[in-house]
Amino acid sequence: MKKIVFYLFLILFIFNSIVLASNYQEDFIDALKEYYSGNFQKSNSEFEIIINSNEDKFIIDALYYQTLSYIKDDNIMAAKENISILKDKGYEFGKIYWELGQVYLNKKGQFDSPFYNEAKKQLEKANMFGINSPEFHNDLANAYRGLGNISAAAREMEISLKDNGGEGEYMSLASLYQESGQFEKSKDIYKKVLSLYPDNISAYLNLANILIEQKKYEQAVEYLSKAKNRDEDFTAIRYRLALAYYHYGNLEGAESEFNEVIKQSKNNYKSYYYLGKIYQDREDYVKASYYYDEAIKYNQNYALAYIALGDIYIVQENYYKAIASYSTAIEKNDKYPEGHYHLAIAYHKLNMREAAIAELRKTLHLNSDHNDARNMFNDLLEDK
Repeated sequence: MKKIVFYLFLILFIFNSIVLASNYQEDFIDALKEYYSGNFQKSNSEFEIIINSNEDKFIIDALYYQTLSYIKDDNIMAAKENISILKDKGYEFGKIYWELGQVYLNKKGQFDSPFYNEAKKQLEKANMFGINSPEFHNDLANAYRGLGNISAAAREMEISLKDNGGEGEYMSLASLYQESGQFEKSKDIYKKVLSLYPDNISAYLNLANILIEQKKYEQAVEYLSKAKNRDEDFTAIRYRLALAYYHYGNLEGAESEFNEVIKQSKNNYKSYYYLGKIYQDREDYVKASYYYDEAIKYNQNYALAYIALGDIYIVQENYYKAIASYSTAIEKNDKYPEGHYHLAIAYHKLNMREAAIAELRKTLHLNSDHNDARNMFNDLLEDK
C-alpha cells in the first residue's frame, strides 16, 4: 500500500512539473512575442516572472532576452545588472555587447554625442565572443574613427567591405583614407563608387577636393563638370568647379561659375573674394574692390579680403590706407602670417624700417618657412 501511495505522489509530482514547465514555456514564448513586437516594457515584466521562477531551463534565455529588451528600451543600468548576473552564471553574449556598443555610438541619437571609448570597449568584447558580421565591423570602425584611430577604423571598414560592400561603406572607407592622407587609396575607392553609383554627387565632390589639394586642376574640372551635369543646383559643386577653373587658369570659366554660386547663395563670401581676385588680375581695381567689399559684408572677419584690398592700395601707392587694411586683417586674425608680412611691405614703402622688421619677425614666428619674409628680413638687417 505504501509503495502505491509513493508512486502516486511521484506520478503527481512529475505531472505537475511537466505542467509547470509547459506553462513557463508558454510564458517564455509570450514574452518573446512582446519583445519582437517592440513592447519592451511588457516583455521585461514577463521575462522577470520566468527569471524569478527558478526554472533553470528558461532562466538564462529569459535573462538574455530581457537584457536585449532593456537595451532597446534605453534602460542601460538594468541591462548592465543583467550582464553581471549572466557573467556570474558563466555566460557572456557577443550580441548583447554589440547592442550595448551601438547605444554608446548614439545611433538612435538619445545622447548629445557618442561615447566612443565605451562603444569601443563593448564592441571589442562583442568581437571576442564571436560577432563578426560586416555591419558589426562597420560599427567598430565608427568607434575607432571617433577616437581618432584612423588606421584601425580603415582596417575594420575593409573587413566590413569584404562580404557586404555597399555604397555607404565604400564612401566611409574612402573618407577614412582621405582623412588620414592616403589620397591615392581614397581616390581609387571614390572612382570605384562612381563606376557602381554614377549619381553619387558626394563621391564626385570628395574626389575633386583631393585633386584640387594635389593641384591636379584639370582632372578636378573633369569630375566636377560631370557632377554639375547631374545636379546644376548643388552649390558646393559649382563653387569647387569655379575654384578648379581659377587655379587652372581658366578665369572666364571661374568667373561664370562664381557668379552662378552667388545667384544660388548670395552670402557666399568666398565667391566674392575670388571674383575680386579675377578682376585684380585684370587690373580692374574698381570692380575688384567692389567684390572684396562684398566679401567683407558677408563675413566681416575674413582677413584675406582685407589683405587683398590692402594690396590694391599698395599698387595705387596709397600706403596709409594699405596699413589700415592690413592692420584690420591682423585684428581679425592675428595668427595669419600673411597679414603681418603685407603690413611689413607697407611699412617698408614708407621707409618705416623698424616697424617693417617687427612685422617680419612676427611673420617668421608664425611661419618659419615663409621665404619671402625671410629674404626681406635679411635684406633689411643688412641695410643697417
